[in-house]
Amino acid sequence: MSESAVRAAVEVAEEHGLRSDDPRVLRDAWHVLVHLRPLPLVARVSSGRPYPEGPPEEDVVRELDVASHAARAGAPVVPPSGLLDPGPYRRGGHVVTFWQYVEPKREVDPVAAGEGLRAIHEALADYEGELPSLHTDDLAWITDSLEPSADVELVRELGLRQPAGRAQALHGDAHLANCLPGPLWHDFETACRGPLELDLAALALSARVRDDDASRIALEAYGDHDAALLEECLPVYAAWVYASFMVALPRRPELGPVLDVRLAWLRAHHA
Repeated sequence: MSESAVRAAVEVAEEHGLRSDDPRVLRDAWHVLVHLRPLPLVARVSSGRPYPEGPPEEDVVRELDVASHAARAGAPVVPPSGLLDPGPYRRGGHVVTFWQYVEPKREVDPVAAGEGLRAIHEALADYEGELPSLHTDDLAWITDSLEPSADVELVRELGLRQPAGRAQALHGDAHLANCLPGPLWHDFETACRGPLELDLAALALSARVRDDDASRIALEAYGDHDAALLEECLPVYAAWVYASFMVALPRRPELGPVLDVRLAWLRAHHA
């Protein structure tokens, strides 16, 4: 599938006078990320896999709109490319958007990342575009596609909870793997509306489940938040993440042992 995605990205770029003779796949997971070398240009391409195994096409389009809004406000996000209209484009069963290439030359500073996430939340406070509420619909669709089991019942029950709190536009999946040095946050394709603490739950989950010090530092650097609401949001976010692991298992069986550990933690602490 990545070959088709790379071809789509290269062809669209060439139509705009931008030639890449050495494209490199940076990531092939939920979407395909292609560095169109030697250009400072990255294409984000929908995988072409049917939902829920792959992202709905509108997620790639929504990501561009949300990140562009944050970039215009000066928030620390990877900006859409200025070499051509960033899109979206449709080619060969894929949706293609274009972004500025950022060289990850050093580690992410967790203090700067936490402060940057707060700046993003401030920039998105006036975003009025249509976004899903939490990850409720996504979680429901994923679990409906899975064979019934106690684990599926667990993530569905937890993931469909509705935390209290004022809702606004969020990143949607704000763990540090979605932040580059700078800091520059990226991967807004699961942006949604909800309390700010839903984004903070991504940092808290990494800190608790993986004992990740950087995530803990980033959460502290973010500053004031509602600690009780964060506790409400944590199992909601975790259930969505682990449901996505479940649906990916047929093509990524290596996730199985990790998923077993994560579900045991979720059941022990939040069931």
